[in-house]
Amino acid sequence: MAAAALAAPPGAQAHVRSGVIAVDYRASVFPLPRPAGAAVRARVYESDRALALTVRTGHAVVVLGYSREPFLRLDTAGTAVNDTSPTAEGLGLLEGPRRPTGAGPEWRLRSSGRTFIWHDARLRGLPSGVGRGEWTVPLLVDGSRVRLAGELRRVRAPSRWLWPALSIPFVVAIALLLLRRRALVRTAAVGFGGAAAAGMIATGAGFAFDTYASGGKWVEAANEWVLALVGLAIIARASSGTRAIAAGALGLLGLAVALSKIPVLLHGVVLSVFPATLARLLVAFTICAGGAATALGLVVFEDLQPKEDGLEQRETRLG
Repeated sequence: MAAAALAAPPGAQAHVRSGVIAVDYRASVFPLPRPAGAAVRARVYESDRALALTVRTGHAVVVLGYSREPFLRLDTAGTAVNDTSPTAEGLGLLEGPRRPTGAGPEWRLRSSGRTFIWHDARLRGLPSGVGRGEWTVPLLVDGSRVRLAGELRRVRAPSRWLWPALSIPFVVAIALLLLRRRALVRTAAVGFGGAAAAGMIATGAGFAFDTYASGGKWVEAANEWVLALVGLAIIARASSGTRAIAAGALGLLGLAVALSKIPVLLHGVVLSVFPATLARLLVAFTICAGGAATALGLVVFEDLQPKEDGLEQRETRLG
């Protein structure tokens, strides 16, 4: 079993936080009994199920590997790796080839930090059809053997028919505007474009401020905010026809951004500061508003084209 776990090991200390926005599992850690609980703090990142350990000053914790060999030590001096550990080798923690096993561990200081994060094979996903399972990682805390344990719980994805149903009012509104209220098309395009921008800003904020957000999420959200605000500024200063076309372009941007968030509609756990249902509604709303703004912006663009062509023909005749 240890060999199978090492066959395709996940990376260690690859990153602290992930750009993932939705997953299938809730991951948790059970509290350690005292006195171990006062010496070490553990956390599982739901975004990629990375395990993080932090040892408090004056204490030491040794993590046992897949073959129950010591492979990681955290104490006041920092984080050290056992150069004879097959687990450390499988996780890519060794600087060179693994040293032959001798009388005991051969520790090499990796960093002065007292926190370490890695992807442990014992926290892999659940088999198909299994909704809940526990994981364990054996530790030596100040010399005493304890079990760090937790739970993986599969969360069902929401019903997929609900989100397409949200588009029905937008489709009906567009049809009514084109068939009966043509004069309001430009105003409606601006309204939908502004709504798409607002949805894009709110959605980006939800993911950027989440506990599991990476630096990449912040950069992505900042770019979206800047583009949305620039688009709104152009709409506010443009003429009537140009304003509607700009709103259509802004809607297209909102549509593209929201479509990149589709995973929140397909997975059970949403990694946003907003409640899962609200985060999903924001994404679905932005898709619908962006699509509506894009469609109406194209209609306005097409309406303006004959006038411009006619003006060119008139100028040709006068010339």
